[in-house]
Amino acid sequence: MDQADLANHTAPIERRGFTLLELLIVTAIIIILAGLLSPMLAKARDRVRAIHCASNLRQLGFGVELYTDDFGGRIAGLSGMFPTWGDTNTVQAWTWILLPYIKQPRVYLDPGRPTWMPELPIQYYFNLLPAYVYGGGPSNGPAYTVDLRAVAQPSAFVLMGEDLMLSPPQEIDPTNEKRDKSGFSGLEATFPPYHLSTANVLFGDGHVAAFAAWNGAEMTYWYGVMTNWQETAP
Repeated sequence: MDQADLANHTAPIERRGFTLLELLIVTAIIIILAGLLSPMLAKARDRVRAIHCASNLRQLGFGVELYTDDFGGRIAGLSGMFPTWGDTNTVQAWTWILLPYIKQPRVYLDPGRPTWMPELPIQYYFNLLPAYVYGGGPSNGPAYTVDLRAVAQPSAFVLMGEDLMLSPPQEIDPTNEKRDKSGFSGLEATFPPYHLSTANVLFGDGHVAAFAAWNGAEMTYWYGVMTNWQETAP
């Protein structure tokens, strides 16, 4: 090995770093990719929350099924009272009645409910309309019993749904006998559905479906008639 070869062999290897221009290009690419992926990730997150919400409603429906099997097909809804969890001195709301079957209070909370909406201890409503109307109105309160034996089309009967009312009462039992908290009737001011622009609905047969608006072919608030919300029996 001559002296020139030895010099080349022992010369330190030159390590070339990124230039400022290259770093700027890589950063720009990362920013562009993040901008493209963000909406996709947000939709995926919303889809997961919608699935979780539907799961909550299915669990509540299963609780109703177990309870009504034990109590002759009927369950008290409650209207016009404000009991607290564990208060056994007042008429029990459907929420408290179902708790021994549900076990976990978090099932009553919608995982997708936006933080800017009013905070509620219960974020699903119970369809008390026919029970209230057939029960004779406020003079016969405070408890109104939903009779699932009277439901002609369980697969279309709205049992529960997401509470979207603009100014719902802050209570353990967020039912209201003449207020459609889904907003599908068009009679009440409500927030827009927030699960990819749809709201989950639990039906009398236990299945859950998402709707963006009222569907008269698949939904009814009444025991024996396919019709929307109204304050008198159809």
